[in-house]
Parts: sequence; structure tokens; C-alpha cells
Amino acid sequence: MKSKYNLYIAVSFFSVFFMSCDLTKDLDEYEPLYSLPAETAISDESSAELALTGVYAILQQKGGANPQNSMIGSTLSGINAGGYPAFLYAEDYSLMANNPITDGDIVAGIYAGQYTMINRANWVISGVEKLTANNFVNDNRQAEIVGEAKILRAVGHFYLLRLYGQFYDINSEYGVNVRLEPARDATVHPRISVGETYDAIIKDLDDGIASAPALRTKYYVNKTFAKGLKAKVLLYMGKYAEAAALAKDVMQNSGANFALTPTFTELFNHRSGNTIKNSESLFSIYADDNETLGNGAFWSVFAGVSDWYYNLAKNGSMTVGGQVIKYDQNRIPFMETGTYIFQGAGINGNMKFAQFTGPDAIFDTLYYLRMAEMYLIYAEAAARSTNSVPADALTALNAIRIRSGATTTGGNGFVTYPSSISYAQFLEAVRIEKMMELGTEFGEEWFDLVRYDYADGFGTGFKASDVKPTATNSDKFILPIPAISIKTGKGIIKQNPTY
Repeated sequence: MKSKYNLYIAVSFFSVFFMSCDLTKDLDEYEPLYSLPAETAISDESSAELALTGVYAILQQKGGANPQNSMIGSTLSGINAGGYPAFLYAEDYSLMANNPITDGDIVAGIYAGQYTMINRANWVISGVEKLTANNFVNDNRQAEIVGEAKILRAVGHFYLLRLYGQFYDINSEYGVNVRLEPARDATVHPRISVGETYDAIIKDLDDGIASAPALRTKYYVNKTFAKGLKAKVLLYMGKYAEAAALAKDVMQNSGANFALTPTFTELFNHRSGNTIKNSESLFSIYADDNETLGNGAFWSVFAGVSDWYYNLAKNGSMTVGGQVIKYDQNRIPFMETGTYIFQGAGINGNMKFAQFTGPDAIFDTLYYLRMAEMYLIYAEAAARSTNSVPADALTALNAIRIRSGATTTGGNGFVTYPSSISYAQFLEAVRIEKMMELGTEFGEEWFDLVRYDYADGFGTGFKASDVKPTATNSDKFILPIPAISIKTGKGIIKQNPTY
């Protein structure tokens, strides 16, 4: 990993040609720095590779969007109950109360960080597309680099949409500012609709599926990740049949490099550098003793897993046809073996991420998408597309439970769900299973709460407030556009409702 670390150091010098973030300007506007024009900075395969690594560096480095981008969903859902009170600020409390302030550093940092990555990707795409095959030593590498950059651009736009846009309503006008060209001046661009935002994301993912590499290594994006992310985007869009078909394709046709691991705990081994090589990851970023992600330190200092989440996992159950079926048995006890920096403070640790000190403090892996989520995307999408519980959807859900120790013998306890499960129970079982399997990794449980609430009609049927009591105002299910962006946006950038 030291070579990767050194490459990121080099990128820190090279990337000054591609972006800057000046908070006196709109946060989604960036300009190239210094005298070397960005258009000429990419001149051959070597410089193109270095520029592409500069895009990946945004995902790796602390600051900007990280690590809050992966944690904020869990803050909104209540799984993150906050760390030691002395380490928390007004913005932290506003997020935990589902009433975000507009001028906080977290809201602004995530927003700016994603646009930084998008702008770097745009410079790579623009620069590499102007070259010819003669500028490249390796066959197809020109197209592959563009494909990777477009996937990363789609990642940035998707995360912006689900945090700052009304992602749940494809007909809403409140999408995000989609940037498909490098920022060459301080022109302010308006937001576009949610549907148009999704169209741009899908277009980039389709291009990535067509031209990105099959697999370099798991800390670079690839065709399978792009297909998996597209299935997830389609689920968010409510295109359930398409989402199910694509998720099933990823599950069944991705080869040995992309498959469920035999056990859950091996995904979070902080003592071995081999964790990054596991088959379950579709795309992940990685840290060792030379480079950090910040997540472990944050979950050991500035964040703590809530009692209600751990208690739900240990004591929660669903009754199906007389069977009392427990939500979990082994995953949450493993997470609980993590320790908070101040032992005795009454704050829970989290072993999914590297610890603050000790032998489990060295290696860290943050999964942007893994195969278990594909199984659960398929289960939900297949059910919603047919308003029923297809047998293979039930099999997909139970596969994740079996991997975590569930038995197939029937009866009570941590067992597989039976075929007698109702449609409504099945959807709830999938939501709970995602919470048990993916909790604290990227806040997916929050976006599920919002999607499920919207699917039933906000305030009727399933309600996010049934799980998170403070989540009562649907306008606050998304974050505000940062105040600095609204202030400098010259009236062109529209704020989200009621902010």
C-alpha cells in the first residue's frame, strides 16, 4: 500500500491544476489554479493516470466530504448517537434532531467535497477525450480512464442528490446542480429536476459499464460496481423491475471476484491487509498505518452507536405465522466488541471500523457497495415490482441471514423467514436486514426510512418517525443547500423547502 500512498502524495501536487475550493464563492464552483492550463496538464497516459488518481484521492483523504459523507445517514437515522458531549457542536445536535442548520461545517463540507470530486472527474474526462490512441501505451486505457471518471462523477452526483435533493420523488424540481463540464469560470448554475439528475447519473453509469475495466483492484471502480450502483439508483427511482433484473445479473454473473464472503466478520478484519481483497466488495477504499480514512477515529471519538440500535438487534423480532424470528444474533455482538476512546463513558464502540488504539487500529475498509447489499436490493425490488414475495426474493433475503448464522430448521430464534411471510412483513424484513447487515457503513438505513415513508405517502402507513421520533418533518429528510452557496448564488440556486 505504500506505493499507493506515495501516488496520492504526487497527486496532491498535480491536482492543483484541476480544482480549488474558495468558500467566498459558490461551493459547487471551482477554478483551475496557477499558470499551467488544466486543458494541457493531461498530455499522455502517465499524466492521465495521475489525474485520475487525483479523483480517487478525494474519497481517501480526510477533510472535505470525509468521513461525514459515510456517517451522516446514520446520524439522521439515530444509529449514531454522538460521541462525548464535549466533542459535539450545535450542528451535530441539529442533525441528530433531524433539524439541520444551514450554516454548519458538515453540511458545507460534504457538499463542497462531492463537487470537488466531480470537478476533478470533469477535468479528467475533458482532458483524456481530447487525446488520441497514440498517446496511450496500453490498449483501451484511454476509454477505461474516461469510464472510471464517469463512474466517479455519477457517485458524486448520486450522493449529492440523496442528501440535498428530493431523491425520493422523481417528479420533484429539487434535484441538484449537475456538472458535466469543468468549471472554467465563476458562472453560477441552477439546480435541475430530480428526474434530470437521475438521467445524468444513469448516463454516466451506462458509459462506465461500457468502457471501465472489469477489475483492476477493489479500490478502483469497475464495471460490476457501476452495474450494482445503477441497480441501487433504479431502486431509488422506483423502477423496481429494472432494479431487480440488474441486481440479479450482478449476483449471478459477476464471477468469483464478486461474491458473498463465507462470513460477515472477515469483512472487518483490522489486523490484515488482505481485507481489501475480499470478494464481497464491489468497490471500497482502504487504509493502513500509512494512510487513514478517519472513520475509525470518528466512530471511536466523535460518534457512538446508539443503545437502541444494539438493543433492537439483540431483542427485536418479527412474528410470522406463530414463529418469533429474531433480527440478529452474531453481527451486532461483533460490532459491540469495539471500544470507545473513553471507556466507562457509556458510549458504545463499533468494530466495523479501525479502533483508536491497539492491534485493531491499523487496517480499515470502507465499502461503497458490497454484494450483500445487492442481494437485499434484489429482494426489495423483486417484491415491489410484483406486489408479492417471489421465492427467489425470499431466498436472497435468507441468504444474507444464513451467512450470518441463521438456521433453516424453523421454529423460533435467529432463523430464516418462512414462505408464509406476507408482502408487508417481507418489505419490513428487508429493511431491518439492511439495518443489521449494513448499519454504520454508509447510512443506508436512513435513505430506506425516507423511501419507505414516501412509498406509503408521507405521514401515512409506514413513517420514518416510527423509527426515529424526531423525523417528523419530511422537508427536513434532506439537508439544506449550504448557506454560503445560497448567499453567493445570486438568486439562481434555490434553497430546499422550509430552510
